[in-house]
Order: sequence, then C-alpha cells, then structure tokens
Amino acid sequence: MLSVVIPHWNAVQFLPTCLDALQKQTYPNVEVIIVDNASSDGSQELIRRDYPWVKLIQLEKNFGFTGACNAGMQAARGEYVALLNNDTEADPGWAAAVV
Repeated sequence: MLSVVIPHWNAVQFLPTCLDALQKQTYPNVEVIIVDNASSDGSQELIRRDYPWVKLIQLEKNFGFTGACNAGMQAARGEYVALLNNDTEADPGWAAAVV
C-alpha cells in the first residue's frame, strides 16, 4: 500500500483537483490522508461530504507543515509513504511509478 499524506490549511479551492486526481490512480492500493491544520474555510466539510474515502485527521491547531506531515505519517498504514502538497494534480500513473 502507498499512503499519500497531504498537509493542509485553508486552501479548500485546491482540494477537488488534488483529490480527484488521486481517485483516478491506476495503482490499486492507495490510502489518502489529509492532515488539516485547523482550517476555517470549509475544507473539513468538503472532504467529509465529497471524499468519504479520504482519511481526515483534524488537528486542534495549526502545527505547520512539519507537524501535519508527522501526524499523517504516524497514521499511515502503507509500506510506502509519499508526501504531497494540496495544490498538486497527480498523473493517473503517478502512484504506480512511485511504488
């Protein structure tokens, strides 16, 4: 399994592009974890409503990029872990190439 950890804070506008691309991966065993740094822009609601397959970790305050990455890596179940920015659009073959 590939665990994709995405640190996130108040950038709801990027999530659909990023998550839609991850949902289209050709590699069959991908776990997506978004670690939210206490966003106040509706990010958490969007993820719960439109992307129920995403594991959402809600931090009680903004721990920054490193804090979010560490929280996500601790929760990851995959043999491999990839960190991905929330404003990326991964090619459908990205996860397969990484693994």
